[in-house]
Amino acid sequence: MGAEARGQRSSLLLAQLRWFISLRWVVGATVIVGALVEWQWLGWYSSPGRFVGLGLAIVGYNAALYAAVRGASGARAQRRVLPSAAWLITVAWVQILLDLGCLTLLTLSTGGGYSPFLGFYVFHMVFASLLLPRRMGYAGALAATLMVGGGLALSGQWPTRLEAWLILAGWAVTVFLTVYLTNRITQSLRRQHRRLVRQNRRVSIMSRRLKAQQDAMIQHEKMVALGQMAAGVAHEITNPLASMDSLLELMQRHPERDVPDRIATLREQARRIKQIMQQMTTFAHPSQGRSRAVGVNEVVEAALEMVRFDQRIRPVEIERRFSPQANDVQVESHAMEQVIINLVLNALDAMEGSREPRLILRTARDGDGGLIEVSDNGRGIAPEHLSRLFEPFFTTKPVGKGTGLGLAISYSLVRRLGGRIDVTSEIGKGATFTVRWPAGGRSSYPREAGPAPDSTF
Repeated sequence: MGAEARGQRSSLLLAQLRWFISLRWVVGATVIVGALVEWQWLGWYSSPGRFVGLGLAIVGYNAALYAAVRGASGARAQRRVLPSAAWLITVAWVQILLDLGCLTLLTLSTGGGYSPFLGFYVFHMVFASLLLPRRMGYAGALAATLMVGGGLALSGQWPTRLEAWLILAGWAVTVFLTVYLTNRITQSLRRQHRRLVRQNRRVSIMSRRLKAQQDAMIQHEKMVALGQMAAGVAHEITNPLASMDSLLELMQRHPERDVPDRIATLREQARRIKQIMQQMTTFAHPSQGRSRAVGVNEVVEAALEMVRFDQRIRPVEIERRFSPQANDVQVESHAMEQVIINLVLNALDAMEGSREPRLILRTARDGDGGLIEVSDNGRGIAPEHLSRLFEPFFTTKPVGKGTGLGLAISYSLVRRLGGRIDVTSEIGKGATFTVRWPAGGRSSYPREAGPAPDSTF
């Protein structure tokens, strides 16, 4: 048995001991109250005082056991170590033997082999089977049999009639049979528990692997987007570099001339290059998964700043319909920005070849959250494709153009951030993707109909 299994066993045994101790308070109080009722009103037995003393004894040794278990648990808790299983089993044995002794005294005082308390041994055999290892449970049954048999012999109540012998033999068989059945049931339950623990561990490992693969696919899609924007980035960097080169060449040819603001001009162009590279680095960096309050309008504007590197956006008319009332939302800003970039790049693909391409980005207040719409006037989406639009690797683009992951990843990111995404489209008139973000990072939106590729993304 490994350290983890021993820890689980000790933790379970400690919880059971505490529960049986709490149950014994009720038993002790019941014995005392029953003795008082018997003394005042019933008068069935001649020694009610003995029952009161027995109830007080139960309460007394239970208090001692409670103090021992609590003291050991408190001392171990400071060191964050559970009491050892051997110590707990010893305490369990003490509890069981004391309980059996008290129950035997009750049995002998209420009719011996005909006592109504004989049936209560069944409960103690169940407790013994739960608290003790399997073979020790039978030792508990043997201890109960010896206590009752010895008590009957010492008190002169040993059965002499066949009927009494059969009752006592049936009781003894019942005691051992109870231990056997309880052991079988608990063994089966523990086996199922171990199987569930192993399955949960495997599921946890698979979930971590799927999460890592999902993060890798998200990162891969970022790199794909950067590849699509590479030519635009090169163009953006070339302009300030050309300006700097021209200025340096002028300074080299005419070093005696004092060119006004030449250092400031060089620094300004260097700042432009640094800003471009910083934008690319920030976008390419893996998301840290930390949410914060961000403005919807600011994130959409930041996404457009990144998409401007894509040369396909130059002939596109971009219309910003940003609402001043759009709320801040609690999300991962980089993930939210990537969703907008993916939707805009998808719109650019849809508008490729259009005579007057037009892209509309609208923000608005959506209850306590925010709403973003990305609309294009491209070729639109066929009705039969709408139901599969967010499936991984589904694409209507030609082979080699697109991975089929952009919309699936966007869907996954939106759902992970607590939002939802919808799409409407009409052939020849374009498509509109609507993203809704909750204000507090927890979704209050109903799940939209259609495929939900959550098992993969």
